[in-house]
Amino acid sequence: MTYEEFHPYSFTDAEGQPQGVSIDLMRHIASVAGREVQFHANQNPAGMLSELRSGAADVTSLLALTPKRLTAGLGTRELGAFELRAFVRRDGPITTLGDLTGTTVGVVKGSFAITGARLVPFSKVVEFDTTDDLILPLLTGEIDAVVSSQNSFLRRLRMAHVEDSIVSLLPSLVISPYGFVVAPDQESLRTALNAAIDSSVTANLLATVEKKWFGRSRTLWDNKLVRWGLLLSTAMLAAILTLGYWFFHYRQQSAQLLRDRAGDQLLIRALDEVAAAIVIYDTELKAVHWNHGFELIFPSVVPALKKGATMRQMIVQSYVDGTIENDLSDIQIVDMVDQFVEDLRRGKSELRIVRTRDGRVFQARDVKLGSRHYASLRVDITQLQQQQDIITEQAVSLEAANEELRTFSSIAAHDLKAPLFSLLNLIDFMAEDMQEAGITLPQDIQVNWQEIESLSQRMMRLVQDLLVYATTQSECHQSEVIQPSHRLREVLDLVGPREGFDVTIAADMPDLRVNPIAFDMVMRNLIANALQHHDQERGYVVLEATTSGDAVTISVRDDGPGIPEQHWDEIFAPFHRLSTSTEGSGLGLAFIKKTVESWGGTVQVKAAEPRGAVFEVSFPRSTTAETALQQVVAV
Repeated sequence: MTYEEFHPYSFTDAEGQPQGVSIDLMRHIASVAGREVQFHANQNPAGMLSELRSGAADVTSLLALTPKRLTAGLGTRELGAFELRAFVRRDGPITTLGDLTGTTVGVVKGSFAITGARLVPFSKVVEFDTTDDLILPLLTGEIDAVVSSQNSFLRRLRMAHVEDSIVSLLPSLVISPYGFVVAPDQESLRTALNAAIDSSVTANLLATVEKKWFGRSRTLWDNKLVRWGLLLSTAMLAAILTLGYWFFHYRQQSAQLLRDRAGDQLLIRALDEVAAAIVIYDTELKAVHWNHGFELIFPSVVPALKKGATMRQMIVQSYVDGTIENDLSDIQIVDMVDQFVEDLRRGKSELRIVRTRDGRVFQARDVKLGSRHYASLRVDITQLQQQQDIITEQAVSLEAANEELRTFSSIAAHDLKAPLFSLLNLIDFMAEDMQEAGITLPQDIQVNWQEIESLSQRMMRLVQDLLVYATTQSECHQSEVIQPSHRLREVLDLVGPREGFDVTIAADMPDLRVNPIAFDMVMRNLIANALQHHDQERGYVVLEATTSGDAVTISVRDDGPGIPEQHWDEIFAPFHRLSTSTEGSGLGLAFIKKTVESWGGTVQVKAAEPRGAVFEVSFPRSTTAETALQQVVAV
């Protein structure tokens, strides 16, 4: 039997053995017919029919039993049907068969699909050697559609992991029965094969073979994230139910304990708020208990409490005599404290900071405990406040220093740019003048001249990069929601990949909220670096996105020479370059790091397998960013 490379109907596996639907069926039928079968691979249907006519083969693999093919041999019983369909890109402009008019359609050379492709009005039919050769041209837009057997082409799409990117159009172009084609002088062979088919090839056998080789389309359950999500949801629900049961169980026990030991529980609740100076008051706001911490922190107040002073009297006195720093009049103090007591009785509790005359700082809170008691809590945070004041002062100083540095960098870059621009123009003018005067420089002077021009150009790039680097922080906060996959294709057009290099951009990346210009510059730098520093004539760069929590990470992976691990941190320093054989200012990765960190993201590098490097840049998800923006607006 001669067979074509038409996966999964018939093909040669990695070990050189024939496999597929046609192979399995022929092995079964030949065994039942008492025949031995040898397999011989061919490129396409036309080659198989040629071998059939020449006597080099007795039978072909499964073929559509068209009248034209039956002139070359004898057809066996029908074993199924080829359903020819047109396949197009999911996100492309073609959505119906009518849209195919005048398009470019790809088919396998010599296959039955040519018949279906010719049914498309005014189409240009392009033939390829194998089914696999059709997939990439369809995805890249080199061809508009593919006409092929539905089951076989879907199988190849699943194996290439692009099933979600390509869809088939309905209705089918052609539905044609298929079977084996026997050499015209082998009538006895056809009779034997037909007898074996009639006696042993059942619907269950055909379904088993087709399931083995065609598989099935992916379902939602095939997604690992969905499966894990369901498992985690189930686990969380079980945990919630368990916690709910124990919560109500212990709540009942806790209520009983509260009733049994009401007095002690009041003090425990106060201590649970914070371990510090605590005073418990009755319904008249008279002190009934205070802890040892209160006596240590406020020893001068204890005698007044023992004499029956109320909370209101204590607070008013501390403000009037200046114990607590304030600039209020006596009337304002009384009104403030009366309002405070009224709010406290209604159960309103606010955390506030008070400063004493001796320089101490306290975090104060007064709360209602049940229906008959109140509590005052005071925590000395003097040291923490001092540290916070120092941090605030240092932050202000640091921001001022950073602003001065940015201003200096911008001024320096602008001041250097003008003379460099004049120098480059002067070099061009001198070259033109020498050319007009017919002056030819000696070879060694020409080399020096070119070196001067190259160094000047490099200095100009350095100044321009320094200017961009200095102004990055102020320009990277104007953000909007973008679709990365579409925008990265535009960035790639600007980069201009080197000949011999493939740059693959994953489709349907999650939306991001970033500054579009900053995003373009970061990704353009990473793609350009991957191409510029590659050490081979051919290679690839792959851009993919993953989601984790509130962040989306876009990775740029190449198969170049890679970056030694000991340099992973230092490459992001300004003016640092690992190689002097390529042009650059050494500010590219420093710009990337500064820009990414300005929007709250991170950038890191790691090794790729089997060679190359992977740069990973994190971005805020658009949904998270929108929620945060809404919260800010609400505040």
